[in-house]
Amino acid sequence: MTINSVQENTDTAKRLVKNSVWLFLAEVLSKLTALGIQIIAARYLGEKGFGIFGFAFIATGVVLDFVDNGLKVFLTRSISRNPDLMGDYLRNIFALKWVLSFASILIFVVAILLFPLDRETLQVVSIIGIALVFNGYTEMYLGVFRAYEQMLLVSKLMVFQRILFFVFGLFVLLTGYHVVAFSTAFLISAIISFFIARMQLVRYNDSQKKGFDRGLIRKIFNDSLPICGVVFFSYIYFCIDSVLLFVMVGKAATGWYFAAFKIIESLALLLASVRGALFPILSRTFSHDDRFDRLWKEAAKYLVIIGLPISAGTAVLAPKLIGVLYGSHYEITGLVLQIMAIPFFLVVLNEFMAYLLLSADKTRKVLKIVMAGAIINIILNLLVIPEWGLAGAAIVAGLTELLLFVLFFQTINEFYGRTSFIALVWKPVIATVGMSLVIVQASWSLIPLILAGVGVYFIFLLLLRTFNENDFLVIKNIFNRIG
Repeated sequence: MTINSVQENTDTAKRLVKNSVWLFLAEVLSKLTALGIQIIAARYLGEKGFGIFGFAFIATGVVLDFVDNGLKVFLTRSISRNPDLMGDYLRNIFALKWVLSFASILIFVVAILLFPLDRETLQVVSIIGIALVFNGYTEMYLGVFRAYEQMLLVSKLMVFQRILFFVFGLFVLLTGYHVVAFSTAFLISAIISFFIARMQLVRYNDSQKKGFDRGLIRKIFNDSLPICGVVFFSYIYFCIDSVLLFVMVGKAATGWYFAAFKIIESLALLLASVRGALFPILSRTFSHDDRFDRLWKEAAKYLVIIGLPISAGTAVLAPKLIGVLYGSHYEITGLVLQIMAIPFFLVVLNEFMAYLLLSADKTRKVLKIVMAGAIINIILNLLVIPEWGLAGAAIVAGLTELLLFVLFFQTINEFYGRTSFIALVWKPVIATVGMSLVIVQASWSLIPLILAGVGVYFIFLLLLRTFNENDFLVIKNIFNRIG
């Protein structure tokens, strides 16, 4: 290995550490803030009001979010490989987005007119839909900043938007307004965040006032369409159960289920910061087999180490956690959260493996996998929800994640050589079992239990010699960056 290659590897590691730290800290603060206002809303709005809000968020996201997120992933991947083409890509991708967004909005309007919704639900769905249109553009801008690895700027914008909604939403709830006004607070936050992100983009790149290239627009459409499909079907298998519960069981059941779902979603998005920091780097290095292989295996190792104890700890502590956060009206949510938490580490790994394959241009392979997951999820939910209700929907979600994990892991082995899953997880599994036994036996309050669990888990990891010299170097770099 030459001096230049060593220096390149060191620089890549430093960028990964730096980007992961900023994104992780921002994700922690922003997701905790978002989860906080959701918990307060669940208490103030009641299970039916919160069910309406959850249904509106998921139902509108199915139609509106997939285009924005798909184009964002494509933009991040493209600009990270060809930074000099930023201006060309931005002009033409936003022209394409206008057309696709208009088509999505038309489909959305037709859907809500055909769907038998009461007036309050219709108002909330419409308000959330408008907010998600603004959010879509904001996310596109963040995709540009991610491509340039401007993670500090991304972090600031993410945190600002969540805090803004927290302040507006809390004011609405404390003054006695209900779900329509709460949704309006979300819309106002989305509009303000859009204009601030837009101003940052204009300052970052002032070469957007040239003409459009129809050939490039056509190329962007053809290349990004499979990615949009991946996002769409991923959204379906991950979120559609809330919509089906709303239709088949009712508002209250949706509220109970959505309360558990928001906890799992928030935890998953926290760990997605690793993927967010890695994606631009992996997109550039996928042609260098040794670096690509080393990066994804290291990231997968850390995700397993973090994800497994969160799965077990959340499952064991779910009833106490729900009681503290949501109150007695959401008691049934404890069981739902327990079921959802068990496969949580698979959720994290599946999301990471999907983006790993996307970064290496295996988009169509990912599309086939998530499409299969979405179809099976819908079929199983239609069969199970009428009989088992909330618990049935949670079980189906877990089975879907298991199926996806098997398919994704087989695909990874097919393209990048076999990786022993047992070698990857056996030490964290033993540490997780030890942690769970301590938590189950102890009769302390929630916070001491969590702290004790974390301490016991890392003691087991150290005793099992889970970390090597490189891991300690990464940890040292993280603390140096924070300090």
